[in-house]
Amino acid sequence: MIRRGESAKTAASRLRSLAATAAAALVLAACSAQPPLTEFPGRIAIPAGATDLREHIDDQLRTMTAYYRFDLPPEQLPALVAALHCELGEVNDGARAAQNGDPPWFAPRPQQAHRRCESQIEHWMYELEVDVSRPDRYTVYLSASS
Repeated sequence: MIRRGESAKTAASRLRSLAATAAAALVLAACSAQPPLTEFPGRIAIPAGATDLREHIDDQLRTMTAYYRFDLPPEQLPALVAALHCELGEVNDGARAAQNGDPPWFAPRPQQAHRRCESQIEHWMYELEVDVSRPDRYTVYLSASS
């Protein structure tokens, strides 16, 4: 709407300015959006079938620990284990207890059947805990520390 005494040219200029500001805000929002996660620390590829991926990075002064939890089709577990250079143990009960600093969603349920392994690749220490209680979909808990 043109204000009384204002020319159409001035109103159009103001409208263009508002449109440019809105477009800049959209571009800024798009640029600040994080790209989807494709790798764990140490350039370990996230399996293509991973769903419901959660991540928490605890970056301290001298150390960093990254926590991940995701669901994975059982047939993709061997490739992840091979990429981590670790050998999964036998199925056991009594998953590791939650530790100080773990995000609340990270603690494996101790009453569920699980397999675990640990490895070191370059300066990264990996701990992998896999809840194998559901045969159609495993829940994977992975921490990487440097």
